[in-house]
Amino acid sequence: MGGNALKKVVTRRYARDEYYVLKERILNKIRGYITKCDVPREFPYKESFGDLDVLIVCPPSIKIQKLIEDLFHPTEIVHNGDVYSFDFEQFQIDFILVPEEQYDNAIVYFSYSDLGGLLGNICHKIGLKYGIQGLWMNVHTKEFDPTTTSTKLILSTNVQQIFEFLGYDYEQYVKGFENDKEFFQWIINGKYFRRFYFDEDQLNHAHRQRTSKRPIYIKFIAFLNEQQIPKDEITDDKNEFISNVRQQALIYFDKQQEYNRGLNARVEKRQFREKYSGKFFTDIIDDRKNMIRIHMENFERRFGKTEDEFFQWVLDTDPETIKLEIEKFKNELKQNQTC
Repeated sequence: MGGNALKKVVTRRYARDEYYVLKERILNKIRGYITKCDVPREFPYKESFGDLDVLIVCPPSIKIQKLIEDLFHPTEIVHNGDVYSFDFEQFQIDFILVPEEQYDNAIVYFSYSDLGGLLGNICHKIGLKYGIQGLWMNVHTKEFDPTTTSTKLILSTNVQQIFEFLGYDYEQYVKGFENDKEFFQWIINGKYFRRFYFDEDQLNHAHRQRTSKRPIYIKFIAFLNEQQIPKDEITDDKNEFISNVRQQALIYFDKQQEYNRGLNARVEKRQFREKYSGKFFTDIIDDRKNMIRIHMENFERRFGKTEDEFFQWVLDTDPETIKLEIEKFKNELKQNQTC
């Protein structure tokens, strides 16, 4: 992932031909041990490489670090999240572990160095999210208010379906791109591409910091400038436009009912917290540790055998009645403590 993870060993860049030979050797070594593995697509014109990214679906019985040690005998292994970086024949290898259900999307996301980053930026601007999990949207309790609680609604994990919704030629992706200009034109041809999404003032500080280190992103911006892609005039109301896109996505992926359930769940959780929380029990005098939670659990058992039953009781009961029941419970505690 960038070729700079290893600090204790010297590695070098590989020329194209030796890189492809090494890639096949690596894949052949691990295929008998893991469930799935492959390398994201690269531009065929690339002359040299600084590292090799290998996406892996690993069975639970396999310890990936032990496998690396046994098969490759590296001098250094760096473990960062789901990425294991190690050296092999003076080259950095990155094993990226992904769940099997995310594998197909992950291969696409990491292809051509920054396909996922470019599409992710566009999707973010239209109220959606794109990543190795697929395409999704965050459902907030209150629309356009990111400070409210939210839940993730997966729209699709099917690569072809996602591309079709976003207006991208899936067959062209399968065929591949000869160079970065073909790839950039493909990005521009998407249904929701807008030039101003990539203006610097559209990015926050953290995003600007990240993009400044992404070579393909920098090349893409240069391509937009060279081609003199016009900066679109914003004529529609931004929130209305995003609402329309999100509604189209719900219809296209048949997720309207799931969206409604998710939204209702967020509303109900907010209502629950407003009507019932630990603040109602803080005045109970008890020197023992963690007793507020214990008192709450004892109270909750009065109105439900399970968490779901108590949750529903709170939703169905008016706030004043809940407060009266809590006061009644606390008075009984005081009486027992004085006995």
